[in-house]
Amino acid sequence: MRNILPAAMLLALAASAPAAHAAPVRLCGFPHSASEAIDSQVARAVFQRAGLDYARVDLGDAIGRRGASAAVVDKLLQSRCDVFIGVPVSQHFSKLKPESVVVTPYLDAAFVKFHAAGARVSDAGRSTVAVAYKSPAQLIAAQERDTEFDVLNNTDAVIGAVAQGKDAYGIAWYPSLVAYEQQHPQTHFISTPTHTSLSQWQLSFITSTRQAALARRIATAVHGLEQDGTLPHLTAPWSLHADSLREMPSAAAMAQPAVFHPGEAGMLVRTADDAASGATAEFSQEQVGPGAKAYAADCARCHGANLEGRTGPTLRGSGFAPSSGSTMTIGGIYQYMTTNMPADQPGMLKPQVYADIMAYLLHENGYKPSGKALDPAHAGDDQKPFNSYVK
Repeated sequence: MRNILPAAMLLALAASAPAAHAAPVRLCGFPHSASEAIDSQVARAVFQRAGLDYARVDLGDAIGRRGASAAVVDKLLQSRCDVFIGVPVSQHFSKLKPESVVVTPYLDAAFVKFHAAGARVSDAGRSTVAVAYKSPAQLIAAQERDTEFDVLNNTDAVIGAVAQGKDAYGIAWYPSLVAYEQQHPQTHFISTPTHTSLSQWQLSFITSTRQAALARRIATAVHGLEQDGTLPHLTAPWSLHADSLREMPSAAAMAQPAVFHPGEAGMLVRTADDAASGATAEFSQEQVGPGAKAYAADCARCHGANLEGRTGPTLRGSGFAPSSGSTMTIGGIYQYMTTNMPADQPGMLKPQVYADIMAYLLHENGYKPSGKALDPAHAGDDQKPFNSYVK
């Protein structure tokens, strides 16, 4: 476990922190999060250690089951909340607004591949993998090169499908598995780490820059609870075994994180989809024309002549990917496309045709060609986020 601030600095700051707040700290969280139980326990221990009174804020309809945008979280931190707890953060996604900062993480909470204990399962790469629609799991499965997906509405449906034997494997947020096992004591899962940066998250406290003194006291309390063993003991049921997880990002890399809400749909909390200047991606202008023709022939009937979406989802603009901090990667989209599209005949197109279609998608989402043709042999390895630079 790592803190955002070095231990020596935390101790020095603690000495200069005020003795108490005039009023209880207004604590907010995600009311439908799978980690709500452990978040509440951590909050109780941290605020007791910090010598602070706190009151949990009922956010009502401000945050629903489908999550909230980062703009909503930022607004609440400027109005109704002094600090948020239980916010999953990752250095791989969109930045919070400058007014909101991560105080400190307290639990590694990764996405994992899992199967039911005692179930007979074959090679994971050859079995159906259940994932939640529009969640990181969907792109993780693509980057894991799983060939058969069962895309379900939400994480609960994914876990239920694996528990009931409908799907051999699933990919889900680990705290969701813990919560399910607690509610169904007869069910147990075997989890393994996935091998993609999309999997790496940490539960954290987040506050606003104007709450600097409060942030210091919370960070110091978390550090103290880590040092005396209280926090590891408290979070043990929610923690994957330390050596089963890849090393989490450094404090420097976590300085500008993104957040997602692990609610019913696993929706991502991200910044607003404002248009931005286009970025360069590996494809050539000469691939765009052939890609457009191939798209019209094999994709438009489901995704629309202008990528606006019909029976299939939109593939252009903020409805497809945000202008910054997308959870999708260029390589992940390419892998998903080549193994699942066209929907009626997955994988039927020639590799170069898929590469040309990918070049067309990049072009239509505002990317500028690098001049080097997109090579189908390496397109699936591109780990850069797929952002849309058009509205």
